[in-house]
Amino acid sequence: MDFENPGRTGLSKGKNINLIIERNNLSTPIYVGDTEGDLNAARYAGIPFVYAKYGFGQVSEYDEVIEKFDELLNLF
Repeated sequence: MDFENPGRTGLSKGKNINLIIERNNLSTPIYVGDTEGDLNAARYAGIPFVYAKYGFGQVSEYDEVIEKFDELLNLF
């Protein structure tokens, strides 16, 4: 498991995503989120965005959508 945040790195969310991808040699990462900021970060990182519709926000576009967490297992 790995994570990052701007408070620790001083980087944007999109750059932190790229850092995690590089650090863990991920070949097919995705980003699951529920806000436009999450969408923008995934687009910046060049990875698919899965909209967690059960979350608190709304987004203008997405690559996939899930209504509950366990649906994620059926996508990929």
